Order: sequence, then C-alpha cells, then structure tokens
Amino acid sequence: MAVLVALVVAACNGGTASPGALSPSASVAGASSGPEGSPSEAPSDEPTITPSDLPTDEPSPSSSSGGPSSSPAQGGTGACLGSAETRDFFSSFAQSVSWPVYCAVMPKGWSVEKGSYRLRNGGRLTISYRRRTDGARIVLDEGAVCAETSPCVAAGTDLGTTAFADRQADLSSGSGFAAVVDQTENPAWLLTGTGLDQGAFTGFAAKLHLIDQ
Repeated sequence: MAVLVALVVAACNGGTASPGALSPSASVAGASSGPEGSPSEAPSDEPTITPSDLPTDEPSPSSSSGGPSSSPAQGGTGACLGSAETRDFFSSFAQSVSWPVYCAVMPKGWSVEKGSYRLRNGGRLTISYRRRTDGARIVLDEGAVCAETSPCVAAGTDLGTTAFADRQADLSSGSGFAAVVDQTENPAWLLTGTGLDQGAFTGFAAKLHLIDQ
C-alpha cells in the first residue's frame, strides 16, 4: 500500500490548508516510513505544523538580510529555512527516499508557506516559500514531479542553464522563472519563482542545500 504523508505549514499571517489535511491547530507527529497505520514505523497520515511553530521571521541560520548566503557544508537540515518541525519534515522525507533531497536557504523576510510529501511513485516533496513584504514566491518540487505532471515546466523562453545546488538545471522564463533538473526522469528537481528578477531567482537555485542523510 502506498504511504501518504501530508504536511501543511501555515505562515504566520495565515494559510489555507490543502483538501484533506488536518487543521493547522493539530500537532506534529512523525517517524520513519513503514506500513501505514503503524505509529512506531510510519509517520502519522497528516502531520501538521501549527502557526506558532513558524516564526514570523526566521532566516536560514547562515543567511543574512541582503540575499541568499553561501551554502554551508553539506549535510543535515540545519541550513534549511523554517522551524525545527519543518527541518524534521525534510529529514524524515530524506531518510525515506533513495535520491538526493534539497531545501531552500533563504534570507530574512522569507517564510515557509506550506509543504507536503508522499512516498508513492518513488516519492515527491513540494514546499513553497513566500516573502511577506511583496508576495514573491519560490516553490521547490522534487521527486516524481515530472513523472506525474506533463509538462512539469510550462512553456517559456529558454534561458540556458543555471546552477541548482551541486547540479545544473535548465532555466526558462514565462509567467515567472523555472529551473529543472532531469526533466525526463524520476526523480526530477524543479524550482519555480514569481515576483523575482532573474538574478535573485538563480541565486536561490544555486544556494539550495543538499540534505545528506
């Protein structure tokens, strides 16, 4: 049976839970993956993070207010933007899949908006980040994104390639910017952004942090 794990992270200014998710007031529960319905072996079906778990302003530990910082040494989730519960969310997923998982390293002013993952079809994690001052948004989607969504990148202008942490991504622009790695494969890695210029977007793509489990 496929294992489904959903995490909804509500930003401090309020968020809307995805269909079927628990209310934002529920508490976090989680463990390593395993047979569904076995609390000692698998995460709760729908662990959530309460608004109080997500500080109004929590930059990544190594970032500054001026922009994305240099990525710290690989490993762990300490560089990931978000509360301890958000970092546990990344850690749990990274330990449950066989491919590299990345998180965003963001400067002051950005917050985790919402996120979810599931383990079927090889695993897929989606998490969005929002800058409160102007509504700029970054969405990181990794795993079965391109296997499950066709096309996984909307048609746009080809801008060549750009760094995606330790990988190279195809860069394009349309309603925003998109950077995709291994578009025809499962797993694939996709970062999209709106409300940002190209330099800021590619800067965030380059500073994505590899979670080395």
